[in-house]
Amino acid sequence: MPGKKINVGVYSLAELPIDYLSRLGCPLAQLCSDQKVDPLYRDVFKTGIKAYQLVTYHELVREYYGRGVANQVSSYQQRLLEREPGGRSLGHSVRLVNRALDSDTVAADTDLGTVEIPIEMNVALSLLLGADSSPHFVRHPDDRVTEISSMDMDVDWALSKCLSRARENMQNVFTPLLGCINSGVRSDHVEAYLRARFTAN
Repeated sequence: MPGKKINVGVYSLAELPIDYLSRLGCPLAQLCSDQKVDPLYRDVFKTGIKAYQLVTYHELVREYYGRGVANQVSSYQQRLLEREPGGRSLGHSVRLVNRALDSDTVAADTDLGTVEIPIEMNVALSLLLGADSSPHFVRHPDDRVTEISSMDMDVDWALSKCLSRARENMQNVFTPLLGCINSGVRSDHVEAYLRARFTAN
């Protein structure tokens, strides 16, 4: 598949990552097997990771096809998710991820100088505070600081690590696929490529 070109419609572009993620199953088993995720956090981890994977896919579509196509893909996916169990929660988490990515980069002063905090930390905190499945969900922005101070520091770091792996996974799978544009290779070839990637994972 890499090196060839493909030509798929916007609706098919929207379906590809949803189908891929459904085949992968639980993202905790795929991306967080070395992290001890407390049962209280399993839902927010699972939904947050899938949301981050979808947002990463949107970024790739925007890079290869342009903002207009990426927006259409996102719109189609919202409709698809509304029909899926847990789809509304996933859609809300996608919005939380996008807001976090639009925020300023966080840096911390240490003995070794200023260290830039990975953007996934922003995303993790946004999910832990904004997803209603999270034990740390807050309704009012004024409560965020208090809730963060009561949070186990290992939780947001663990989620951020899983998110980083989720981004890397989607980039590895879809970058070569989306880089092959406009040649007329049939959509079943695309599906075969994804099945092969699924088996490899």
